[in-house]
Amino acid sequence: MATVHRPGAHWPQWITEDTEVCRCEEVTAHDLRRAHELGARDARSAKLLTRAGMGWCQGRMCETAVTCLVADAAGGDGSAPLVPARRPLSCPVSLQDLADSTPSADAGPTATPGASAL
Repeated sequence: MATVHRPGAHWPQWITEDTEVCRCEEVTAHDLRRAHELGARDARSAKLLTRAGMGWCQGRMCETAVTCLVADAAGGDGSAPLVPARRPLSCPVSLQDLADSTPSADAGPTATPGASAL
């Protein structure tokens, strides 16, 4: 979506300090710029300092804006977002489930006891 509907260059200068960037956590542009002053040099650091992108949408709505504003505060023009750090989805797995599972046939090579790795 951000690629298709990209705002013009220097758009971070168009917004005011009280512009809400992350609606879920009510984080403003001022909060993100302040995070940069406190040492946030990337979107992840700004997220940890401000909670931007940690609400209900998990950054799906504000991630590009947060990334661009942090890049702009670091001296960029805010026109091209940095590559966001994505972590794979996960869910808890109990140790019992792991113990009960059987390896699949395509799980890869298995070591035989006493065999050399070389």
